[in-house]
Amino acid sequence: MSHCQKQFEEFHDNIKLSDEDSILKEKRDIIIERLESKVPKDAKSYSHFNQGSYAMKTGIKPLVEGKYDIDLGLFFDMSKDDVGSPVEAKKWVFDALVGHTNDVTMKTPCVTVTYAAGYHVDVTVYAANNSDDKVYLAKGKLSTPIENQKWDESNPKDLIKEIRNRFPNSDDRKQFRRIIRYLKRWKDVQFSDTANGKPTGIALTSIVYHNIQIKTEVVDLFSGKKEYRDLDAIIHVISSFISQFTTKYELENGEWVPYPFVTVSLPVSPYPNLLEKMTLKQLKVFKDKLEKLLEALEVAKAEVDPSEAAKILEKQFGDSFPVPSKDDTGKKASAPAVIPSSESA
Repeated sequence: MSHCQKQFEEFHDNIKLSDEDSILKEKRDIIIERLESKVPKDAKSYSHFNQGSYAMKTGIKPLVEGKYDIDLGLFFDMSKDDVGSPVEAKKWVFDALVGHTNDVTMKTPCVTVTYAAGYHVDVTVYAANNSDDKVYLAKGKLSTPIENQKWDESNPKDLIKEIRNRFPNSDDRKQFRRIIRYLKRWKDVQFSDTANGKPTGIALTSIVYHNIQIKTEVVDLFSGKKEYRDLDAIIHVISSFISQFTTKYELENGEWVPYPFVTVSLPVSPYPNLLEKMTLKQLKVFKDKLEKLLEALEVAKAEVDPSEAAKILEKQFGDSFPVPSKDDTGKKASAPAVIPSSESA
């Protein structure tokens, strides 16, 4: 039996995005400074914060060099009724950033600044001071008719807090974050030829959130010392999630065709279905790929030779997953690495 814990932890080190990646920090700070000097004086006051995987400590390095991104949130001290429309509020930000690079775009959920090297910063606008104590995200583009613009309930700070504090024990939290990062890289590898129709990073994060069980194993009966088993943890997440698929029918050429169907809710209010935009055909592809992943994980675990087990896992997770030589392993299960106690994992 191969746990490949040493290889999983090396894989994690290979793909983990530093909490304070210097490139992303530089781009973020430039955007913040420009907003402070360029946002029109008649705009409401605001505060800024990091959001997304960067803030939740679940970020990974991109497969393509330079394709880094960061999410910057702006909490405006206003209610959604204090401004004429969501796009009017977004224009405060858009107008301030236009000209910073050659590619500044107002998208439905955000304003995106793209740099020539491929980096991009997504800036989202929120109305954060409402009578119902909720936070609302401004949605709409410059071309969106006012009747189609909307304010969506969304509090990213609650989500960040929920994900970052999923487990009270710091080492358990680290395994939780590692499993999220493994699945994000798996998605990048297995859906590399697909522009659309793949699960988002927050959907995968929520799948792990809802399905994870911390997995350890006693390695010293006398001291009771335990080591984390990431392979067992990810097997549990995938098998548990696959079991939640049901069947939904779609009418095709006059016949009702069955498709696998599943929903994944965000862990915080308003608990939207994060797979809502995926079609039934896309959900089927997702399930098929998950089943292949689960099979590979179980075959790798049953493999006696850690080198052969790692080769199986490399096909799922990509070439960032290390494959030890047979000389290094001696055809024995790899020894688990000691998990550092640093909170940055």
